[in-house]
Amino acid sequence: MENNFNQKVENANKGFNYTITLEQLEDYAKWTIEEKLNWIFETNELIGSIQTPKERHNAVITKHKIAF
Repeated sequence: MENNFNQKVENANKGFNYTITLEQLEDYAKWTIEEKLNWIFETNELIGSIQTPKERHNAVITKHKIAF
């Protein structure tokens, strides 16, 4: 079975597009809560290490806008 995940029209020509397979989703669903939280933590550390100070500041501002 082939699944296609298409980029949203409003996001065309912006940022990047990443496609995952159904098998990847199924594998992720099997992870424990600890594995998922570790993945989130490690991803956050990676993103923080490559962001510029301005990008990091903008991310904090965006997070606060979403939270309230």
